[in-house]
Amino acid sequence: MNAFKLSGLALAMLPLCFLSVEGTAAVPSETAVVQKAPYLQTIRWDAEFDVVVAGYGFAGGSAAIAAADAGAKVLLLEKAPKGQEGGNSRYAAQQAMWIDDTKASDEEILRYFQLMRGKSTNPSDEVYKAFIAEAKKQVDYLKFLGAENPHKGYYAEYPEYPGAAAIGLTIVKAPGGDGRLYGLIQENVAKRADNIEVWYEAPAVKLLQDRDTGIVHGVVATVDGKTVNIRAKNGVVLATGGYENNPDMFRNFANTPVAYAKGARFNTGDGIVMAMDVDARMVNLANNNGPDPNVLNPETGISFGYMTAGPKDSSWGGPAFTRYNVIMVGADGKRFWNETEKTKHGRIHYHNDYRHLQMPDPAYMIFDDEARTASRVYGSWSEGSVKEIESGLVKKADTIEELAKIIGVDVAGLKKQIERYNAFCKDGVDEDFGRPAKFLKPLLKAPFYAVEVVPTYTNTQGGPEKDETAAILHRDGERIPHLYGAGELGSIFSNKYNGTGNIGESLIFGRIAGASAAKVKTDVPQESVLKGPGFRPASQKADAPDVRSGEKVGRARGMGGDVVLGVTTKDGRIASVRVIEANETPGIGTKALEKLPDEAVRNNGKVDTVSGATVTSDAFRAALKDALR
Repeated sequence: MNAFKLSGLALAMLPLCFLSVEGTAAVPSETAVVQKAPYLQTIRWDAEFDVVVAGYGFAGGSAAIAAADAGAKVLLLEKAPKGQEGGNSRYAAQQAMWIDDTKASDEEILRYFQLMRGKSTNPSDEVYKAFIAEAKKQVDYLKFLGAENPHKGYYAEYPEYPGAAAIGLTIVKAPGGDGRLYGLIQENVAKRADNIEVWYEAPAVKLLQDRDTGIVHGVVATVDGKTVNIRAKNGVVLATGGYENNPDMFRNFANTPVAYAKGARFNTGDGIVMAMDVDARMVNLANNNGPDPNVLNPETGISFGYMTAGPKDSSWGGPAFTRYNVIMVGADGKRFWNETEKTKHGRIHYHNDYRHLQMPDPAYMIFDDEARTASRVYGSWSEGSVKEIESGLVKKADTIEELAKIIGVDVAGLKKQIERYNAFCKDGVDEDFGRPAKFLKPLLKAPFYAVEVVPTYTNTQGGPEKDETAAILHRDGERIPHLYGAGELGSIFSNKYNGTGNIGESLIFGRIAGASAAKVKTDVPQESVLKGPGFRPASQKADAPDVRSGEKVGRARGMGGDVVLGVTTKDGRIASVRVIEANETPGIGTKALEKLPDEAVRNNGKVDTVSGATVTSDAFRAALKDALR
């Protein structure tokens, strides 16, 4: 098993060295050797690996790395096309929870998580203890992945709880939101290509379980239009994320009739369905991180950014537009919350506690001309929302009455609400929702504007329950043999949530699950069941870059992978720049890449950062420099 060195000391790599799963009674499915496994003979096996991991985000990637480092041959199945993989991991802030045990005792730290759990009965304290032990080593893990000097900070979402002082975050490079940590996961998977095979556009759709023994022997995947049965000799890891792109699951599990994702497009609850099919104990299905009111991008079907609300700008979350002359209302014209409150991942203050924000449908953000010129709504929007007004996304009217008619809001209700809100601004007290006096700015300056806002969700937290070894539990509380879980699928955050926690648990339980799954099991035969070389997807062959005559090629890491440019020069100047390959965020990074090539030619390589697309702009400059080098 690999090791890394830190401060001259050899530290065992991967949590099954960090923990004590390997070689202990805690390892799932360690029973007497079964000489025959009749179930294996009933399936037409098309491929065979030691470990199969479903989902290529932080959890799946770290699981694959851990399993490979334990000596396993690993198949990593990813639902999305190559370049769009990663689920929420590629869009997230890239900050992983880290715990500084010099700031609080283990008892206080455990209490912090117990209070977030509230009256929920899961996860167990043993799961929390396993998480806390590994979270103390999170900085070392980032260094193992290749981060030279990970930044360490502190972020307790509930600072009033005991142990909050110890809750930290670690990040490859502050402030985040740049895809760097996910990039390191991808680099480490690629370095282990001899032991990790990745299939894209290959969703796992069903677990193959022997109902007599309960052992999960593999998965069914859809690949190249074929149904493929893949044996996993020693373990399957479910790391498919949540259901934030499945409206039916939102309605059925969370009683939420309208919900939109902020980032991931392929998280539709596949792992939940597969786990239910093998009678896993399901937990937290109603819990989610949201909503935040956001404007939906009509080109992509996801929100333009992370949030519009809050008391101040965020370096990666975007402008806090609502701190200006802005209110939010429902169809009756009435406000429904303190628009400047930065939600705790969708949770707002409620009687000395917190609850999920309740949004009406439809809901609108109303603002005046002073607010329009004070700030962008999103970093990717035009100055003063000029283009968004021209396109019709933002509605404009000379009077409040006219605006209400345009958007279909109760005219008298909106007029009365704005009069009431403006009176609060004059008196310096918001009697309805407690908006701070410094943010009580009246809507007075015509023209007036409105844009629809919808409930957007960062992610969901429900799924199969797991134990401290990442083994998924049956409805009766016993482990389902050879089945493991990690990440947002059955998260450890069953009630309240602490920012950076999902990335933290994805890395931690990913590597725990990978090492648990890789351990050679003695309750199944280890000899191959394949007849012939086995199935390999034809679609997985890498295409060479489409390089034209005379072009120099440069590449650099962007938000969604490499940005690859083809550059030609003439008489010492840049003659042309062409984007050969890129998988940047639709509607944001993609728009930047439409603009930057012409600007690079016009200014001989000097380009400005496109607002809202800083990571893509930086990648473009770096790829251009790489080509010219």
